[in-house]
Amino acid sequence: MDNNNSIINSINNVRHLINNSILMLRDLDTALSTHGFQPLNGNAIGMERSTSINQSMFQYSTFFPQYMARQYALSEEINANKVNRILFTNIQFFHGDYEEIRPTLINSVMIFPQPIADVKDYIKNWWLKYTVYEDKGWGEILKNGELNEDIDEEEIRTIFWCRDLLSINGQKELLEEKEKLIQFFLK
Repeated sequence: MDNNNSIINSINNVRHLINNSILMLRDLDTALSTHGFQPLNGNAIGMERSTSINQSMFQYSTFFPQYMARQYALSEEINANKVNRILFTNIQFFHGDYEEIRPTLINSVMIFPQPIADVKDYIKNWWLKYTVYEDKGWGEILKNGELNEDIDEEEIRTIFWCRDLLSINGQKELLEEKEKLIQFFLK
């Protein structure tokens, strides 16, 4: 019976982690909307998961999402089809290339060398995850809110920072993240 209770508690803990992450993203949506930002994909949450019957627990993806991603741009730039920078948020739960990582909030500003006309189709949900965990490598990343920068082969400049997801204890910390996003967006 104890094993069953442990499994039930583990499943409930994961459900709560995902639900709280969704609530955090909703709060971020609301906070950014007061500054004229809108999510590029409406109510959709970007994620990557596998649905293959042949997958194993150790493959790159499982049914539990690796991450949740949201991208934002200024409404007037979306309407004018001239987006040259976006805000990109990623909540990373795990990554197949790393044995153990803490659930992490990654916030960033992506700056494009030229304005993007069809930004909703251009931006991919996996970009920030790829930059942090695969291109730069998690071991090389500054953590605890310190700034990192990457310029990829397409000359897209990404300024980002990582925080332990469990270190965010309330609305105050989330609003601080929003302010930091806007500060780097306006630079």
